[in-house]
Parts: sequence; structure tokens; C-alpha cells
Amino acid sequence: MKILIINPNSDEKTNETIRKKADVFVNGAYEVEVKCLTKTPKLVSSYKDIALGGGEMMDLVREGEEYDAFIVACHSDPNLDLLKEITSKPVVGIAEASMKLASMAGNSFAVISPSLKSVSKKLALARKYHCENLFQTTRVSASNETEDIYQAAKAAVEEAHVDCIVLGCANYANADKYCEEKLHVPVFDGVACALMMAHGLVMYQRYKTSK
Repeated sequence: MKILIINPNSDEKTNETIRKKADVFVNGAYEVEVKCLTKTPKLVSSYKDIALGGGEMMDLVREGEEYDAFIVACHSDPNLDLLKEITSKPVVGIAEASMKLASMAGNSFAVISPSLKSVSKKLALARKYHCENLFQTTRVSASNETEDIYQAAKAAVEEAHVDCIVLGCANYANADKYCEEKLHVPVFDGVACALMMAHGLVMYQRYKTSK
């Protein structure tokens, strides 16, 4: 099995963060490749940014015959529906995966976000994924550093009394274990959640088409 993780921004550092998490999570069970775009900003935060990446993302999917599934590794799930429309292979967004899994694990969750601009978009996605009633609050992390992410998550747990934390940025991918060990509540990283879902969907497709 081979899965392509599409990083919708143009930041190679984000690529390395995603690749590190994927390598540890998959642990050699299947192949994962990470590719970033070239025509988008280093942080995708607006609908304009999302639109800029649409053509390049479609090209990656259309030309990606060797891949069994695709992951959109930005917590705004940019162009996710577009990519699902042009391929019969599984396409999973990291916001979609993490919010849905968090809604299965507890009665409420908070999303840790990289900016105030993205807060309303997180709420819109929660409505789209039918888990808005469990989405209680958002906290903005001061940086991509693990300690700052933890402090934002800690505030959400203490102030909003949520059961789960969703890490709302691909750059937070490697902070889940640290935060969960300190907070004692489930913490969901979208990259890991999307890999889990994509792998499962591929296996289910294979099962249904097997003799």
C-alpha cells in the first residue's frame, strides 16, 4: 500500500513535520510519501489560499496512479471535496479525520488553532462534519512549539472542561503524545487520524473487490 500526503502549503518545514509523524506512526507497515505545493503560501489560512492550490492538488491526484489513497494535510481541509470528486480512491482530510474521531471518543472537544483567522473555519468544518454540538471551543497556540500547544490545550481543558483535544494544524503533528500524557485526555493529531482512516478505507475497498 502507498499513500500520498498532500501538504497544501509551500513550507518544506511542514513537510518534515508531517513526514516525521507518518514514519513513526506507520512504522514500515506501508509506504507514505509527502509532497507540498509550490504556488501557495507557507500557511494556508484564507479561501483565496485554498483556491490557489486547487489546480496543483488536482494534478497530484490525477497523476498519482501509484497511490492507493490521498490525505490532505491542512486542518482547513482545502479542496477536499474537489479531490474526492475526481478520484474513486479514498481521500481523507486531517480535520475531517480528527474531528470525527474525537466526536467518537468523548462528549466534547476543543480545537487548538494556529491563528484567530482560522477559528470560524474550524466551526464551519465541524458543522459540515456533523459534530458541531461536540465542538465546544477553540484555543490559539502562541507558536508551533510543543509547550505552547500544550498550554493552549491545557486552557481548553481547564476552562471549557472538554473531554478531548484536536490539534488543528499539521505543524502540531508531533505534539499529541506529550499533550495527552500531561492532560490525561485523548489528543487527536490529524495526520495520524487521517492515516488510520485512509489505510482502513483502502483495506475495506480491497475486501469488497476480493473474490
